[in-house]
Amino acid sequence: MSSPTKPGAEAHRDPTEVLAEKLFIDMAGRIYSVIGGEKPQPKMLAQLSFRLAEVFRQANNEFNPTAIAARVAKDKATVNLDNVQIDFGAVGKPK
Repeated sequence: MSSPTKPGAEAHRDPTEVLAEKLFIDMAGRIYSVIGGEKPQPKMLAQLSFRLAEVFRQANNEFNPTAIAARVAKDKATVNLDNVQIDFGAVGKPK
């Protein structure tokens, strides 16, 4: 007997992969449903889908105000420990 799976228990998928898959399905449907003409190989169409998805995500992070605000909030919440200096030699010594 298989164990029931919880809704939303799917493995995390790369957002670029998800977008590329949607682009591939849409473009393939448009290209291969037309009769006649030269058609690209599916592998080439998949490569184009990934390139378009990557460029879209980069542009989204650069031009979309919501994505910019999310990035700024994340940067503010991040702690940079590169410039922190801790003197462990003073720990445990009586004052």
